[in-house]
Amino acid sequence: MERQNWDERYAAKEPTFVREPNALVVEEAGSLAPGRALELAAGEGRHALWLASLGWDVVAVDFSEVAVRRAHERARRQGLPAHFVVADVHTLRLPPAGFDLVLATFFHPRPNERVTLYPALAQALAPGGSLLLVSYDKANLTEGACGPKDPDFLLDPPVLAAELEALGLDVTRADTVRARATTVDGDEVDVVNAVIRARSPRPAGGVG
Repeated sequence: MERQNWDERYAAKEPTFVREPNALVVEEAGSLAPGRALELAAGEGRHALWLASLGWDVVAVDFSEVAVRRAHERARRQGLPAHFVVADVHTLRLPPAGFDLVLATFFHPRPNERVTLYPALAQALAPGGSLLLVSYDKANLTEGACGPKDPDFLLDPPVLAAELEALGLDVTRADTVRARATTVDGDEVDVVNAVIRARSPRPAGGVG
């Protein structure tokens, strides 16, 4: 039922989702040297296509066939070589040390799903690779517009940072960010986002 609901949202005639990359993603990933990237819950591909435009080799995953079809079409129109796959990220088998960047934006795994998901993402990072998570902060429930109303879907940066550090990652940012955002209808709203960036440590003697 959840997959069907997302298919229906993506199939709507009127625009449902913002097309431009999120400012926090641009801020954190824009200066990284291009390599191999994985995007989870990629939707219509706004971040995957932005990364591809910067020279990244991108694999983007979403469980909505409609979203992936639209992402393929956008990539074709823009002449960008991003690869889109229909799959459930919770059952996806990821290659170890396969990616220099793993990105998830406004993707809402519950706490019990994070127990298996985040270890898999940590193992999928190449040495020195970055895990970048951007989503609604728990404070958005009372201070912001839009976003889930179930607190289990919202990020608590200090808690998530501790979970990632326990997996052996080096957390370089775990912040709550209050900002104004433009909706797909052009309205300006208050949002409270969380941004977490963590790196896979390089082997002893590695560069950087």
